Amino acid sequence: MTSRIIFLSHIHEEKALALLVKQALEDEFSGFVDVFVSSDGTSIPAGSNFLKRVEDGLVDCIGAIYLISPASVKRNWINFELGAVWIRNAMSIRSGASAIPALPVCHSGATPSSLPSPLNNLNGITANQAAQLEFAFRSLQAAVGGKGRLKTDFDALATNVISFEHQYTLGANLVKMLSMFNGDKRALVRHCEQQPAGAQIELNCGFVETGAIQTLTGLQANELKGHIHVTTDMPGTEFRPQGAVNGAQVKLQVAASLILDFKHLLQS
Repeated sequence: MTSRIIFLSHIHEEKALALLVKQALEDEFSGFVDVFVSSDGTSIPAGSNFLKRVEDGLVDCIGAIYLISPASVKRNWINFELGAVWIRNAMSIRSGASAIPALPVCHSGATPSSLPSPLNNLNGITANQAAQLEFAFRSLQAAVGGKGRLKTDFDALATNVISFEHQYTLGANLVKMLSMFNGDKRALVRHCEQQPAGAQIELNCGFVETGAIQTLTGLQANELKGHIHVTTDMPGTEFRPQGAVNGAQVKLQVAASLILDFKHLLQS
């Protein structure tokens, strides 16, 4: 590795986005930097001490990018790695040396203004906006000592980020929907694996409370639009030990292929 390292912090589930950003950075700063990504199979070779390699990356980097989503912001590793560079930056500035930028790159529903304190004090960006991606790259360009016009097509990069977000949040919302019921998700995956190509499966959900039906119809109209179809029948009241509950019989129609696309989430 060269002495100029950009540390890219991410959680395992967001590896595809990390590799996308890594490629864009290396294309932009070719020959000037190496991008440290723990899951790329290169930054940490097989047999290496994982923690030692991460420590070296945090100590040696001239800047860091943190992929922040509603899921990753809750993970200990992200906060650990961000804190390490934050302190390095403060010490570097105090000694009169160059700043070491720590850039939260928000995606999949996270925004800079929604970050918890103290992360919201950093200059975070929203990854699906071309102008903000350019701002992040210019910050890193200054850190590596570069000048001049950036060659990256930020509109294309933002489009690729949006494509990732769509798939990433689609899976999360599918899990959210199926978790509303007590069905065996592994059995559902096995059933879908036995279906012919293009098959639609119908899930009989039984009696569902009105509030849950509203959640389902909201998913149908927004996050899972075009992927599920919700039908209700026989509205009424069900008497339970905790009291009377209003609702209706619900059926869900979903493509077997969608279930299989995200079976790794449903089987976890």
